[in-house]
Amino acid sequence: MSSWWRWRYLPPNVLTSVSLMVAFISISESIAGRYVSAAWLLLLCALLDKADGFVARLFNASSRFGVELDSLADLVAFGLAPAIMTLSYLAGQGAAHDLADVRYYRYLVFSGTFFFVLAGALRLAKFNVTTEDYGKGYFFGLPTTLCGALVGCYFLSVHKYQLGPEFIQALPIIMIVLGLMMVSRIPLPKPGPGKSIVFNIVLVISVVAVYSCGLMRVFPEFLLAFAIVYAVVGSVISIARGIKPPKPGPDDAEYA
Repeated sequence: MSSWWRWRYLPPNVLTSVSLMVAFISISESIAGRYVSAAWLLLLCALLDKADGFVARLFNASSRFGVELDSLADLVAFGLAPAIMTLSYLAGQGAAHDLADVRYYRYLVFSGTFFFVLAGALRLAKFNVTTEDYGKGYFFGLPTTLCGALVGCYFLSVHKYQLGPEFIQALPIIMIVLGLMMVSRIPLPKPGPGKSIVFNIVLVISVVAVYSCGLMRVFPEFLLAFAIVYAVVGSVISIARGIKPPKPGPDDAEYA
């Protein structure tokens, strides 16, 4: 076996490790009260997560080790990091908004953020114990990457346009809804090239636009709208087509 054949696993795993490091920095930014920076770092994690998957396919470097490492990184980046950002902003020391000192609202913040993390863990665990054929071509339930990015985009968009405090205060409810969507079996097509040249051109332009905005830290409202349209339109079309999750095969572990 050639040296290249062994080393081809390194690039995607390095990208996954960088994503984990960025998620750690995002958490530290939230603890320090720099929430806008923390949210942008969340989006950088999402871009890195998609990049490591692309590189793994490009080098034919998918491995069980890579899957496990990616899932652990995703739980930190798209479960813990957005939850800590929200918890710190709404219920942390020095939180300044109308409901900051309301006991029952604080309970809601803790419950919503914990449920979001738990749902992400359950989804990633389900992904790890099912065969590749189970999710071939479609996600069943919103992916953790998309949900974590939605929280970051929403926070940045509200902050950019200085919307009323009720928009940020709604985050725990939004995270509960996203958590339910993660553990659901709603079909969502996986992004990728199609048979239509027009579709592929639009796809390339969209990817370039998303990465440009994320790396340059501009237009979070575009990223939010793009993510929502993908989730809603993709799910509606898939349901209309009658796409349903296949029954777990003999090689799939049982899950709730």
